[in-house]
Amino acid sequence: MANIAGAEAAILARFQANWSRTPIALPNGPEIDKASPAGDFQPWCYFETAVSTSNLRGVGRPGDQLWEYLGLITIHVFVPVGVGAAPAKALATEAGEIFRAAEFYRDTPGCCVRSWAPRIDGGGPATDDKNWWRVTATIPFEYLHRG
Repeated sequence: MANIAGAEAAILARFQANWSRTPIALPNGPEIDKASPAGDFQPWCYFETAVSTSNLRGVGRPGDQLWEYLGLITIHVFVPVGVGAAPAKALATEAGEIFRAAEFYRDTPGCCVRSWAPRIDGGGPATDDKNWWRVTATIPFEYLHRG
């Protein structure tokens, strides 16, 4: 049976398959190495998804109704403080483009994940560590499934 956990796993899989520019940190995931072999800081990103709502989108018999989940894909890109905002904005833009107007994860007929246009924020210092500058790409998505 289709579920939102499967859709979120497919969203992450799409990102991992198309992103090799930086290490990827995940919610409650293992610690990543943020230093290059030379010992200096290297860019990295933090990837997460969040569902904001779920709605019944169509009529039908129980078990054959169309459900819609709406959420956000968030990719926070971090670069070392002092290198300027442009490298982080470029990486965040590139990461967001992986999901621009995409349709994928067809788990049942007529059901899929759709993602829309990425939004790139203005960036700012990371709140928990003064060594990093952050820029975030946010991409709205919807997941439709029958259930």
